[in-house]
Amino acid sequence: MADQQQILLHPGFHRTGTSSMQHFLWLNRDALAPYLTIRLTRHFKSVARLCTRYSTTQNPLDLTDIISELDAGFAATPVPTDRNLLISSEMFCGEIPGHGTVMDYSAAPTLITYLVGYLEERFPEAKITVLLSTRDVEEWLFSVYRHVLRRSRLTMTREEFATTYRDAADFEAVAQDIAEAIAPLDVLYLPLDHALQNPLGPGAALVDQMPLPDTVRDALLPVGIGAKGAEPHLWGQFLAMNRADYPDDQVTAQKEQMAEAAKLGHWRKA
Repeated sequence: MADQQQILLHPGFHRTGTSSMQHFLWLNRDALAPYLTIRLTRHFKSVARLCTRYSTTQNPLDLTDIISELDAGFAATPVPTDRNLLISSEMFCGEIPGHGTVMDYSAAPTLITYLVGYLEERFPEAKITVLLSTRDVEEWLFSVYRHVLRRSRLTMTREEFATTYRDAADFEAVAQDIAEAIAPLDVLYLPLDHALQNPLGPGAALVDQMPLPDTVRDALLPVGIGAKGAEPHLWGQFLAMNRADYPDDQVTAQKEQMAEAAKLGHWRKA
């Protein structure tokens, strides 16, 4: 590791390759471990819940326990001080827009300020950088639409959803608010179309932001696509099911069965 410990905080945004990136990090965690410590949502589940709750309520009281939960997460899996640290969880910027009452990423600057402030106190000698993964606006809106369509009883059409939540896709504006909130720390961008150009996928593009020996990079294993939205032939059916007069639990179970069957069919074709 370089003389100064480096910390890269990757808090999203949702549907920008984050699942693929995190699968890559977890798959390669042992190869990376001598140089780079990986921390994901699984290490900070309570913190993620507080962040999503705050994005729904924007009530400061919902952040009361965030420091103690961060302490607990780091205590459970300590970070060696002689290694760099990469933290990746899109839940740290709140709930995905379109789910429940969340309209946008207006909670993200506050959440990331809390997290960065904590990291500065816990690792006072470290250089901390925030990286935001982004995506083409129209692609992002459709990806989020399919995701929310599967996970909730959303009844909007694709066009209605895009009109309603277009402001949430103004990543540059959100990033500017975040940069102002945590200045003078650096805020970096990783567009998904750029990340996909890496031969090993988006996760490798994320890891490329950290110093590693070439021998380690050359030994990393690729992963496939992470959390896909509803298959193209399914999302129309999901919309019809959401609009039908069926109990929530029945609709949820049926959508999951259809999604799993589509996934199995995709694997068989491959």
